[in-house]
Amino acid sequence: MITSNGASGGGPFDVIVLSGSVATVPESLLAQLKIGGRLAAIVGDEPVMRATLVTRVGDAQYTHVELFGTVAPRLRGFDEPPKFRF
Repeated sequence: MITSNGASGGGPFDVIVLSGSVATVPESLLAQLKIGGRLAAIVGDEPVMRATLVTRVGDAQYTHVELFGTVAPRLRGFDEPPKFRF
């Protein structure tokens, strides 16, 4: 099972696919990718979410490519940023 703390198997992984949306991709999850590994996720808040492909290119370097706009339900177990309130 994958949560904001990473996958229970610990990795490193070649590929991680999140099957729902997240506000942001947690660093702990990115750290479980092998160098050259990829993570696919839908990132953002409604109404603007982006299907995003992250590739680990070094020990602490990642490239992010936004593929297309979409909307998907939130994944459980991932942190939400605080909402703005008046």
